[in-house]
Amino acid sequence: MKHRNRALIILAVLVVLGLSAGIGLHKTVTLSIDGDSRTLTTYALTVGGLLRLEEIALNEKDFLTPGMQSWLSNDQEITIIHAIPVQIWADSRMVSFYSPERQPDELLAQAGLVLSPGDMLLANGLPHPISQPFLPDAPAISIQILRAVTFSLTEGFQTLSHTSTAATLTGALWDAGVITIAADHLDPAGITNLAAGLEVSLIRARPITIRTASAEINVHSAALTVGEALAEAGVALQGLDYSLPSSEEIIPSEAVIRVVRVREDVLIEQTPLPFETVFQPEPDLELDNQTIIQTGEYGLTAQRVRVRYEDSLEISRQVESEWIARQPQDRIIGYGTQIVMHTAVVDGISIEYWRLITMWATSYHPSEVGSITASGLPLEYGVAAVDIRYVPFFTRLYVPGYGEVIAADTGGGVKGRWIDLGYSDDDYIPWHSYVMVYFLWPPPDNVVWIYP
Repeated sequence: MKHRNRALIILAVLVVLGLSAGIGLHKTVTLSIDGDSRTLTTYALTVGGLLRLEEIALNEKDFLTPGMQSWLSNDQEITIIHAIPVQIWADSRMVSFYSPERQPDELLAQAGLVLSPGDMLLANGLPHPISQPFLPDAPAISIQILRAVTFSLTEGFQTLSHTSTAATLTGALWDAGVITIAADHLDPAGITNLAAGLEVSLIRARPITIRTASAEINVHSAALTVGEALAEAGVALQGLDYSLPSSEEIIPSEAVIRVVRVREDVLIEQTPLPFETVFQPEPDLELDNQTIIQTGEYGLTAQRVRVRYEDSLEISRQVESEWIARQPQDRIIGYGTQIVMHTAVVDGISIEYWRLITMWATSYHPSEVGSITASGLPLEYGVAAVDIRYVPFFTRLYVPGYGEVIAADTGGGVKGRWIDLGYSDDDYIPWHSYVMVYFLWPPPDNVVWIYP
C-alpha cells in the first residue's frame, strides 16, 4: 500500500512539472515579413525553429533579425526583409544585384555609386528623393541616375553657369528658368545634346509692347530703360501718370510696359446728422398726453474728399477734412404732468381713478409659482404682478371683469403694459386678453409720468 501511494505522488509531481514546462515553452511572438506584421503563438525554442514550423524559407541574401540560432522569448519580434532584384542605370552602364536594402543611398553604396550635388535620382522613371525608402513589399527596384552637367550662358554682358540634368539644351534652359521665344538667337541650337562645358550665347529680340487704357502700341527699340522707350514711341507721362515698370527701370524681359493715366478730383460730400428727441414736462397738460413742442431737424456734416482715378476707374477715396455744416435741432416732446381725478361706473361700481391705460392681462396661482408674493403678501385673489418700474408696490388698480387689485408681486416676464392677476388654486381662472386698467385714486407720491 505504501509503495502504491508513493508511485501516485511521483506521478502527480511529474504531471505538474510537465504542465509547467509546457507553459514555459508556450510564447507569443510578432513576425514581420517585408513590413507585414502578424502575431504567432508557438512552442519553438529558436528563430530557426519558428521559421521551420511556419514553412518560411530564406535566401542567403535575405535579411533576418535576430539570427537563426537566437533563442525565442515571449513578446519577441522577428523581422524578415526579402532580397529583391535591383537595377541601377548610371554612367552609361547597368548594375544588377539582389538586396534586402530599401534605402536608396544604401543601394547606391552597394553598387559603388555616389550621387553628386545636382544629380537626379529616378525610380521607375519618376524623381525619387534619396532619403525616401522604397516600400518594404516592393517586388523589384529600378533606379536611374541622371548626372548634372554644367554649362555657361552668355546673355548681353553677363555670363552665368547653370547645372542641369536635361538631355538637350532646350530642357536645360527651361530648368534654369531661361525662357526663350522663336525670334531669339540661340547658339548652339536648342536640340543640341547637353554636354559638360558647353558654351551657349543668347541674343534676345527687342519687340516692345506699350499698353494704355485705350490702345496697344507695338514698337521695336534699342532703349535700355522704360522712360527712353516711351520717349522714342512718343508716349509722354503727364502729371500723376506712371508706368509699370517705372520710367527709371530697365525694360523687363517680357518687354511689356503699361502706362496708367491718373487724375484726382476733390469733392465736398454731405451726410445728414440725426437729431435727438428730448422730453420735457408740461404742467398744463393732463397726464398720459403728449404734445410736440419743437419738431426735430437734421443737421449736416461735410467732408472734403480726394478721389483718385486710374484709367478712368476710381481707385481710392481719402477724407482730407470733415466739419459740421449745420447743427441738428432737437425734437422736443412735452408730456402731461397734470393729474386729474376721473369717475366711472365699471362692473356696476362707481370708481375714482387718475390713470387709465390698456394692458395685457394674464393670471396665475400658487401651485405655479409659490404662495408668497415679492411684497410678502400671500398669493390670492386680489393681488397682481406688475412691472414695478412703472407701477409701485401697493398701488390700487381696478380691472374690469376681475375687480379691485393691489400691485404686490413681480415676475421675470411681466414687463411694461402687462398685469398678471392673482388667484388661489381653488378659484383660478385663466386670463389672456387686453383690458383697460384703472389706477384708483389717490395717486402715489412717485408717479411715473411717461408709461411706455
